[in-house]
Amino acid sequence: MRSRIFLLMMVVLLIWSCEDPTTLPVSNIFNNNRLQTAYIDTFSVITSTVQLDTVLTNGSGTMLLGKYHDDRLGDVSSSTYFQLNYKSTFLPDKQFIFDSAVLILPYSHNYVGDTTVPLKINVHQLSEPMRVRLLPPTADLKLSVYNSTYGFFNSSKQNYYPNPIVSVTTKLSPHTDSLNITLPYSFGANWFRLAQFDSAQIFSNSVNFTNYFNGFHINVDPGQSSCVADFNVNKIKLRMYYKLYNGDFLINKFVDFIVQNPFFQFNHIEFDRSTGSETALAASQKFQAVSTLVTNNTAYVQSGTGLVAQLYFPSIKNFFSINNGVTLNAAYLEVYPVSGSYPYYSQPPKSVQLYTTDNSNIPLASVPGGSAGITYDYEYGINTFYRFDLFSFIFSQIHNNQNYITPLILGPPLSPGIQGSSVKRLYFGDRFHGQNKIKLKIYYSYSLK
Repeated sequence: MRSRIFLLMMVVLLIWSCEDPTTLPVSNIFNNNRLQTAYIDTFSVITSTVQLDTVLTNGSGTMLLGKYHDDRLGDVSSSTYFQLNYKSTFLPDKQFIFDSAVLILPYSHNYVGDTTVPLKINVHQLSEPMRVRLLPPTADLKLSVYNSTYGFFNSSKQNYYPNPIVSVTTKLSPHTDSLNITLPYSFGANWFRLAQFDSAQIFSNSVNFTNYFNGFHINVDPGQSSCVADFNVNKIKLRMYYKLYNGDFLINKFVDFIVQNPFFQFNHIEFDRSTGSETALAASQKFQAVSTLVTNNTAYVQSGTGLVAQLYFPSIKNFFSINNGVTLNAAYLEVYPVSGSYPYYSQPPKSVQLYTTDNSNIPLASVPGGSAGITYDYEYGINTFYRFDLFSFIFSQIHNNQNYITPLILGPPLSPGIQGSSVKRLYFGDRFHGQNKIKLKIYYSYSLK
C-alpha cells in the first residue's frame, strides 16, 4: 500500500506543471478523506495515416466538380453524375416556340483550391441507365461505416457518350449564385419538339423520360488544375425557355427539369498521391497504417478520398491497472491542425468523427463523445483544435477484459453521404510534432487513505 501511495505521489509531482487551472487543484483534500485530484496530458497517442478503399458518395446533397493540387497529398479531382426529371407533365402546345435551354448549377459557396484559374467543363449525356452497386451477399463481410450499404461510391462510374453535349471554359466562382451553362439550341429544341408531339409519352411519364434521357455526367479537363467547388443538388435544374402568343404579344415562359431523386446523384472522386510530397502515402497499400514518424510527424484526413488517421493508446490501460485506487474523472482528446496548413482557400473540415477499429484499420462503429467541431484560435493561430469528450469510451475500456485500449479511426462524420460532399483535408500533429501536438488529457482522483 505504501509503495502504491509513493508511486501516485511521484506521478503527481512529475505532472504538477500540467495541471489545468479550470479543474480541481492537485493538492486539494476534501471532507477529511484525503481525496486528491490530478491531471495528465502526457499519455502517448500513436498516430498513423490509412488509405481506405471505396466510400459512398451518393445522396450527400452536394455536387463536387473540379480539380486541385495539394502540396502534400497530391491531385484530387471530382466529376459528377445525376438524373433530371420534370416537376409535372410537360406537354407544351404546338403553337409554343422554343427559345433556349440552360443548365443551372447553384453553388453551395464552399470550395478548395485556386478559383482564379479557368477550367474546361464538359457536359455529357449518359448512354445507359444508372445502376446501383449492391453489397456482396455474405453476412460475415467486414464493412467500413463509409460503405456499409448499397449505393454509388467514389470509384463508381457510368457509361456516357464520349462527345460532350457542350464544353465551356470558365472560372468556378463559388461566391456567386450559380454556374450557368447554355446548352446547344439543337439539344433543347429536340426535347421541346418531342414534348409537343409526345406520342411515346416520354414527357408525360417520369419513368419513360428517365429511360429516354438517362442523365448527365459533368467533368473537367484532366490536364488542368484549379479548384473543386460545391454545388447544391436540391437546386440544380435544366431550365427550358419558350414563348407563347397572347393575342398579338409573345410572352416569355420557362419550365424546369430538376433532380427529383438525390439518391441517384453521386461524385466520382479520383486522387493521385504521387504528385504530392508525402511519398510514404503514395507508396502505401490500402488499409496499411503509415506511421506519422515517416510523414513529417503529421497525420492526414481527407474527405471524399477515404484518407483517415488511426489512433492507438498504449499506456492508459496499464496506468489504471497498476493503480487500482485511481478513479477516472474526465478524458479529453485534443487534435491540433498544423499551423499554416489551412489558408482561406483550403479550410479544414468543420467537424470530424472518431470510430472504433481493429487490426483491419477499417472504421467500424462511432464512439460516444467521438464527434468534435473545430475551434479556431483567431489571435495567434496556434491553438486551433478539435476536442473530443472520451470519458465514456475510456471508462468502459479500462473496465473491460481487454489488455489494451481499442484503437480509433479519425475521419469525416457519418452523416449520410458526407464523404461525398467534400474533399477538404486536415493535417494534424502527432505526439512529437514541434508545435501542434495531439493530447490525451486524463483527469483522475485517488485517496491517500
